Amino acid sequence: MKKEEPHTKEAKGLHHILKYTGIFGMVQVLNMIMNIIRNKVAAVFLGPAGMGMLDMYNKASNMLSESTNLGLNISGVKYVSEESSSGIPSRIQQFCTTLRTYSLIVGLLGMGVCICCHWIFRYTYTTVNFFFLSPVILFMAISGGELAILKGTKQLKSLTKVSIFAAFIILAVYTPFFYLKGMAGIIWALIVGQFIVTLVTLYYSTKSLPYRIRPFSKEHMKKGLPMLKMGLGLIVAGMMGKGTELFINSFIEQTGGLDDVGLFNRGYTMAVVYASIIFSAMDADFYPRLSSTGSNTTLQNQTINRQIEVCVLLISPFLIFFTIGMPILVPVLFTNEFITCIPMAIGAMMFMYFRALILPVGYLALARGDSKMYMFTEFVYDVLTAIAVPLVYVKWGLTATGFTISACGLMDMILIYSLYRHRYKFRFDTSHLRLYAFHGILTILAVVLVFMTDGWLRWTAGISIGLISLSSSIYTLSRETDVFKKLKSKFRSRPQ
Repeated sequence: MKKEEPHTKEAKGLHHILKYTGIFGMVQVLNMIMNIIRNKVAAVFLGPAGMGMLDMYNKASNMLSESTNLGLNISGVKYVSEESSSGIPSRIQQFCTTLRTYSLIVGLLGMGVCICCHWIFRYTYTTVNFFFLSPVILFMAISGGELAILKGTKQLKSLTKVSIFAAFIILAVYTPFFYLKGMAGIIWALIVGQFIVTLVTLYYSTKSLPYRIRPFSKEHMKKGLPMLKMGLGLIVAGMMGKGTELFINSFIEQTGGLDDVGLFNRGYTMAVVYASIIFSAMDADFYPRLSSTGSNTTLQNQTINRQIEVCVLLISPFLIFFTIGMPILVPVLFTNEFITCIPMAIGAMMFMYFRALILPVGYLALARGDSKMYMFTEFVYDVLTAIAVPLVYVKWGLTATGFTISACGLMDMILIYSLYRHRYKFRFDTSHLRLYAFHGILTILAVVLVFMTDGWLRWTAGISIGLISLSSSIYTLSRETDVFKKLKSKFRSRPQ
């Protein structure tokens, strides 16, 4: 029986990953659907100008929140997870008090910054009323801390409920405000919506951990300093990423015009954003689990390799079918005017395959609290992308930028693996390398097929490749987990 224990434990681990990847993936899909409906409601009741104002408010609130919350919504997950792994309720409660204290402080700081923006830009920038936006920043900071607690203590069911309720709450609040007040109702919809979402988050997070703060406690303030230091590094990394995106968009606009900017962003959305649904469980489930392993190298390698295996098995068939179906999907999701972005999107598809191999590894620096290493790898990738994409765009056009994004993803994978192998002793599970190579070759074949063939040959061969990838994924998962057996038993147990 002892010989079977590692296999059983690994199967349970894979089953857990697969389960919550599916759950949070569905939540992401639901959020996308709710977002589409919200945009439709805004378009009907607000018109183009109102939608533009709503976008400006959302961008302003996100920018102010991310720049003032000191990254506590991410760094807090690591430290809460570490305390939670101790299993001592008093330690968990004590650190949650520390996190909540800091979340309230940075929320009030964000409010102050927002009010200052109002006085600074009140005559030169009138699109966004920063004074009335300030409560939203406070609510976002508080709810961010509570979400970190839910993730760190692995209350995944509660986290799922919060995400689902938040999607419906925002739609339910926005609709009457837009209908009754039009553009004047935008700010009130944001305030009321975020306030209710914060209350719902608090309701679930305080069930087992009562809300307490100690703003005048030196002990709590000192205990939160490592979390604060790590959070500052995450803010810098995030700002570098946003700066790179802004630079590339500005360069394309000045060189090729706004049309190419729109095509580039839609192609990136098709190749990267939609496929990222597969990775939706990373922050909510994988990151807290990895953080709870402490500095146990063997356990960390096992946790990461299991996550990589599931990511590759799930994303490979998705990428192949998505690549083959791109000519149909783009007109449906956008309009026929965006068909010219299809070659660029297909060229960028391999980026997501490389992402599946290395993204779980990238979380290792965060789990170890090594914000400097995380910032360094992000900096190198951002600089590489900021140089390569504009140069390739000027010389070979928009289609070539897709392949450049994939190439940058490959270089990022090599860099992270090389550094983390040396610094954290990470190793890929050699027993899975053939599997990864097999699915990688199938994905490359699908990309080549789309560019080299057309008509019935593309569809027949493409669907065949997709089915081979899908069959391999189902076979591997059914062999290593009991998820399909459980699904069969559920269907059989239903009353006829």
